[in-house]
Amino acid sequence: MERKNELIDSLHSELAIRNSYLQQQDVETIYFGGGTPSLLQGDEIKRLLDGIHRHYVVSDQAEITLEANPDDLSGAKTKELLRAGINRLSIGIQSFREADLKWMNRSHTVSQADYSVKAAQDAGISNITIDLIYGIPGMPIHDWKTNLHNAFDLKVKHISAYCLTIEPRTVFGHRSQKGQMQAADDEEAGKQFIVMTELMEEAGFLQYEVSNFCIPGFESKHNTSYWQGKHYLGVGPSAHSFDGTSRQWNVSSNPAYTRDIFAGKLPFEREELDLRTRANEYIMTRLRTIQGIDVNVFQQEFGRDIIGEFSEEIERLKEEGKMIASGSHIRLTKHGLLLADRIASDFFILEN
Repeated sequence: MERKNELIDSLHSELAIRNSYLQQQDVETIYFGGGTPSLLQGDEIKRLLDGIHRHYVVSDQAEITLEANPDDLSGAKTKELLRAGINRLSIGIQSFREADLKWMNRSHTVSQADYSVKAAQDAGISNITIDLIYGIPGMPIHDWKTNLHNAFDLKVKHISAYCLTIEPRTVFGHRSQKGQMQAADDEEAGKQFIVMTELMEEAGFLQYEVSNFCIPGFESKHNTSYWQGKHYLGVGPSAHSFDGTSRQWNVSSNPAYTRDIFAGKLPFEREELDLRTRANEYIMTRLRTIQGIDVNVFQQEFGRDIIGEFSEEIERLKEEGKMIASGSHIRLTKHGLLLADRIASDFFILEN
């Protein structure tokens, strides 16, 4: 409890120290994420929100999201979060199959996942997003369809669905090195992606980014701000911030973070982003969205004619049914979005 209080006090101090970072821009989204923010009590969340309002200009329509695991959300807890000011929940369900949850070492059960969403809805939180994972080894396509239908039955407004990746120095990475597991092959993961986009469309969901689907009008303001290159401030251990030309991140150690903050120092590292890096990040993020790249904006911001420089690549992708050119935009089709990151890398600017 003492360390928790120290961390909360440190967050308040950092909010005050960095109140000029956003240069009086309106705060349109507040996101409690990383670790287990649902362990915060309602009064602690309210205190943090009061601190944000005291030091920053917060929009009356701000989206205020909290990440939570299903087993952390009781009926009383969700009512407490609503009273504190939370108006959106991001619930890490991952799968509606018990075997998958056990394989991923998740602490919740399918019944807890189902209950957490219904409890939040009963408490009055209607803006809910859930996370799902596809490309799980051994998951048949019909089970993936059932997963999606279970999500639709809960009447959530937003679903984020990610393909399982095996990263080094993670539990999955260690299992893979020992030969205990392997990810689903690209072909199977691709089939699950296409099936997902089709079923989402049938259920009335808009795919507004490769991994994000919503009932129209419930796009995530938080996620969208990243893709649009908006400035953001991250507070706390490991938190990242972006001011348009540089990116910085806080130290990951809780004790080191609180020690430096209490000493009046900001414990972060900074990376200055040159024009080429910012252009490539624009390409990467925008090609993952349904809006795609605005070639006029790209020309104005980065001084490059992307249509002229990559005319052959664009024509090839159009012929393959992976890209559409419409007005001043180029964007990927459903089949192109499946390969969004790979296609984006072919458009990267290699020199200033």
